[in-house]
Amino acid sequence: MIEFVILLGIIGGWLVMASTLFLMLAFGKMWGLVGILILVGFIMMNQRWKIRYMRAIVDATPRAKELARHIFEMNELILLSSYLMSLVLYTVIQKYVEIVIKLPHPIHPVG
Repeated sequence: MIEFVILLGIIGGWLVMASTLFLMLAFGKMWGLVGILILVGFIMMNQRWKIRYMRAIVDATPRAKELARHIFEMNELILLSSYLMSLVLYTVIQKYVEIVIKLPHPIHPVG
């Protein structure tokens, strides 16, 4: 079960990073604010899952409960760092990558 929780944190981090980065690349830097809303949504979802999970492991040892609590906190750190990574990637892409699309001219033959 705990592996599933870690996997959800990693998948959530990738979703936050990819969606924020694509929104910013497609529509502009200000759309990164939508990424904050996505980030807050995933963090709230993680907290709800934490409450449910902690209620479900009533008979666990205190060490197991502490480990579970730390894993949920780790998921929040993954989500926060993935948002920051999307901002860094956006800056790198904007500064160092120039995408040029060359289409052949319809009048001149190609070759």
